[in-house]
Amino acid sequence: MKKKVKRLGVVALAVVILAVLTGCGTQKVSASASKNQEVHVAVVLGAHLNSPCVNLKLIQDVIYQACYSQGSVILVVDDGEPYCTSINIPSQEKHLSKSKYEQIAKKQVKKLLKSASSMKSQNAEVDSLKSIQLAARGLNSVEQKGDTELVRKLIICDSLLSTTGVLSFVDYNLNTADAEDVTTQLKELDEIPQLDGISVTAYNVGDTAGQQKALPETSRKNLKAVWNSIFEAGNAKKVQFKDNLPLSSTYDKDSMPTVSPITVVQSSMEIHDTEDVNEAFADGGVLNFDETSIAFHEGTAELADEESASKALQYVTEYMNQYPDFKLVVCGTTACWGGETYCKKLSLERADVICELLAKEGIARSRIKSAGVGYSFADFYTYDQKPDGELDETIAKTNRSVKLVDWDSDTANKILNRVEEKKLWRCIL
Repeated sequence: MKKKVKRLGVVALAVVILAVLTGCGTQKVSASASKNQEVHVAVVLGAHLNSPCVNLKLIQDVIYQACYSQGSVILVVDDGEPYCTSINIPSQEKHLSKSKYEQIAKKQVKKLLKSASSMKSQNAEVDSLKSIQLAARGLNSVEQKGDTELVRKLIICDSLLSTTGVLSFVDYNLNTADAEDVTTQLKELDEIPQLDGISVTAYNVGDTAGQQKALPETSRKNLKAVWNSIFEAGNAKKVQFKDNLPLSSTYDKDSMPTVSPITVVQSSMEIHDTEDVNEAFADGGVLNFDETSIAFHEGTAELADEESASKALQYVTEYMNQYPDFKLVVCGTTACWGGETYCKKLSLERADVICELLAKEGIARSRIKSAGVGYSFADFYTYDQKPDGELDETIAKTNRSVKLVDWDSDTANKILNRVEEKKLWRCIL
């Protein structure tokens, strides 16, 4: 990841909504808060496009704790310009019985969840970091009363695939996300949320819907690692990621502001048949061939092992033979060494080599376009410079690669538009 950027890549939080909301009065809730505790909760809800509908049952118990202990609830709506609603819990007479406290708390929970279900995204895109910062600010404003134990909880119900703001995963390769690097940059920008004494629980991180292609497991793990690093840097008291299955329901695209899809890069190591290839290319997805499958010698377009490279391309070849109308863009990349012009030329030569391998297997060259982006395409590049400016070879070798995309996809258009100026692409008809 580059050191100077306007947007880093990372995540989105959000808003609300659940079309199906059951009455809390009939739901079993747990009171883990005592009269000696005052529980304050901030909930960041993802009610936006490209994310599954928020399951409000996930927050039912923690909202009950806040109501029972007469704390407070903050609902944060995550979109391009996140906003929040702060809800104070009415105080109750101290002489009331425990059962009466419970009865009143359940009624309050029902009202709060109904309010949450009506909230939704109002602005295009999602800015998760900003949403978390807003929620943390609300929790940090709470003051302790007497000897009562102050309990502060941040609950996140969202995919955390942010598309705008300081932390955005648009034009970023989640497969190579470096949590430490992202956190360091956020510290330099003074953008780490202040979470001292706040416990964090995040549900459904990496779950997708709508136009957002599903994340490979590598991307999902890296996404969690990035956010975990940010939470820990903010001195969160405790961090948990919950993998509850997402709801099958999705938001109506005609009633919600636009959210840009994140480019998904599928590793060739996860391809085992032509169906996997089809899935990788679906919805503008990218099939990645790194040094573990197709390796180039440093500074050259010479394959380290041509036989191994041909074997790695086996299922792609079979797929293209199975679907004769499918056309492919082969995009070459490089490490950040030797200057931009040199690297773009070298990356194009690497792409050409792979095109020739496919042609040897009977794929017509008219169905293959080669492109070279060097290290200038953020989706495909991992920052590979050491603090002293030297090349980090461990990372650099992962950048000496090729990516395959559907010729007719939006991703391919982005690539070709990036290289159009210098005509760093070839198509032999």
